Amino acid sequence: MGLKDINLKPAYYSDEDYLLEEFYIPVLSKSVKYDRVAGYFSSNSLAIAAKGIAQFVNNGGKIRLIANIVMSIEDKKAIKQALEKKEEEVLAEIEALEDELKKNHIRMLGWMVKNNLIEIKIAVVNAGVEHQKIGILTDSDGNTIVFSGSDNETVQGWLYNDEQFHVFRSWINGDDKHLLPDISRFEGLWQDKGNRVKVYSVSTAFEQGLIRIAPANNQEFQRLSHRVTEKLLEEYEHHYATNREKNKIPLWNYQKEAVKKWIDNTFNGIFEMATGTGKTFTALGCVHEVFIRNSKTVVVITVPFNHLIDQWGKEIDKFGLNFDRRIIADGTNLAWRNELADGLRDITLGYFDRIIVLTTHLTFSSDDFSKIILANKDKFVVMLVADEVHGIGATKTKRGLSKCYDFNLGLSATPERWFDDTGTKAIYQHFRGVVFKFPLEDAITTINPNTNQTYLTPYYYQPTFVNLTEEELHKYIALTQSIINRVGSIDIDDAEGDEIKILLFKRADIIKNANAKIEALEKVIDELEEELKWTIIYCTPQQMNPVMMTLNSRHMRPHRFTMEEGTKSEEEYKGKSEREFILERFAEGDFPVLVAMKCLDEGVDIPPARKAMIMASSGNPREYVQRIGRIIRRFPGKEIAVVHDFVAIPSLDKVPSALRKFEMSIFQKEIRRYEQIAKIAANNTDALNTIYRIEDLLIRG
Repeated sequence: MGLKDINLKPAYYSDEDYLLEEFYIPVLSKSVKYDRVAGYFSSNSLAIAAKGIAQFVNNGGKIRLIANIVMSIEDKKAIKQALEKKEEEVLAEIEALEDELKKNHIRMLGWMVKNNLIEIKIAVVNAGVEHQKIGILTDSDGNTIVFSGSDNETVQGWLYNDEQFHVFRSWINGDDKHLLPDISRFEGLWQDKGNRVKVYSVSTAFEQGLIRIAPANNQEFQRLSHRVTEKLLEEYEHHYATNREKNKIPLWNYQKEAVKKWIDNTFNGIFEMATGTGKTFTALGCVHEVFIRNSKTVVVITVPFNHLIDQWGKEIDKFGLNFDRRIIADGTNLAWRNELADGLRDITLGYFDRIIVLTTHLTFSSDDFSKIILANKDKFVVMLVADEVHGIGATKTKRGLSKCYDFNLGLSATPERWFDDTGTKAIYQHFRGVVFKFPLEDAITTINPNTNQTYLTPYYYQPTFVNLTEEELHKYIALTQSIINRVGSIDIDDAEGDEIKILLFKRADIIKNANAKIEALEKVIDELEEELKWTIIYCTPQQMNPVMMTLNSRHMRPHRFTMEEGTKSEEEYKGKSEREFILERFAEGDFPVLVAMKCLDEGVDIPPARKAMIMASSGNPREYVQRIGRIIRRFPGKEIAVVHDFVAIPSLDKVPSALRKFEMSIFQKEIRRYEQIAKIAANNTDALNTIYRIEDLLIRG
């Protein structure tokens, strides 16, 4: 892995970014060359060792440093004498240093000078300051980044100052116009080709003075590097600890109750909480409790999709958890096995105390992941947090439910797996049952004392029932007859066999993709006119193009949202991923409508969304809860949400009498599901009347 594999941001700000852990450490660890123009020259400007410096040295890395002194002397001889005097002052300053961290930085620098790994030059500006601060890093593949801004190459700059800098990358289109001039500027300075700036090499006496205090050998350098690393991070963490605690998100009363019940259940259990009720922060409250009770802890957080890893990372930072290292273990990080093994080894050796591992259900359930956790587990405790825990019960993913996890927390609005008792049982056994429930009904009726509003936004439920065409009905009846012939019963809940499942899926697809739904959608859109802002339309792949055409013909500016959008940062999207860019534009109102498939069902936060149009559903109750959950999160100005549900029903009067009982039994089960959604809607009376009216018509028919 090199610089291209680091998820670099276009800009960093010390008041919101952790410069050491998020920038300096990763880029130094992946580089073999570091050119630096620092703001001024003192013992501090020599303290260039950060945590990544040991790995930088192991990479065979070399540093070229240009530091500054201020003079108003034009005579070369006088300048030389002044330089020598300044070098003597710096060496004397080093001798007198009481700050162990700074002194050890200088000792590491001396070792690098001794081994020709660093070369220092001094910039002299006549009656001014060489105030440029440029850093250029290059990896073994020739990839280069340039960062430039306010930060000095000092401990103060790393830890305490209010700093900011921008980052430009050689592999990003358009960055060359910023990157190349800085590289050219450094090379010009290094060769002493500046117009207003003169650059001088340091004297032999100065180099010897640094060498004299250097570690004796590589082993001593590595030990010193480790001490410096730990001290630097300790001071860094101490500096930010107060701010992090201040910024820590306070839990609501029901979230605190959930954490307590989880603790009372021996730090195990499932939170069955409606989408939008703060499952993530509640889980992080549990992680915090584990952290304060255990000295060495590894927390594994597993999620269904890669993009949710980024979302969890942001929520962790917002919550203010205090931890040492974050490891991403998924398909986007080809080195995750080594990074995970190294991280767990480091915690075993005492270098770290708290590690958070963010992974996907697929990677979590792999043999390699489990083996690495088990191989290093004797010196620390491990906590498992499974987001959308119902996904862990599948045949492949439940292999990850190892006994190596000391504490277990599952999160889901609907933890039971649909038509999978075996998978549900595996989940409940491992996580030791549901310990706390906060269903949708409670979330939209319970008042939050901090806001005097309900925790989630109330919603209107507006079902629209449509019939199948003659052709669709003919296919539907034929499939129904085939299913009955094979099952031999009108109760298909326990039907088994791949052939029957295929028939059931085909029949369900007819209902999902009923042509009349597009016409019904057009009618609803025309009635709403300009009120479509912040609307999500859920559809099948077959419906995607017709829905897009319907919206485009009315100049609604829709945007597709499928599983194909990229999740890596791209310059084209201003340093964000394509997925993040689309959601951000939707939130800002630039894309009024998102036409989405299943990828918006789990975990994605879009608080401004306030209308959902459900063109198709699998019939799984979880799908409805998640889709409604997308639009009822609290957001300024959102007082009510609206769910339009397009429901296709067979014309029972046209169904052969032998099949009518079978069809009615299925439809009544569906009606009960619609009824549950309608009961907790703000317009429950009207919604229920619509449902019951359709049910009565079908029964009488």
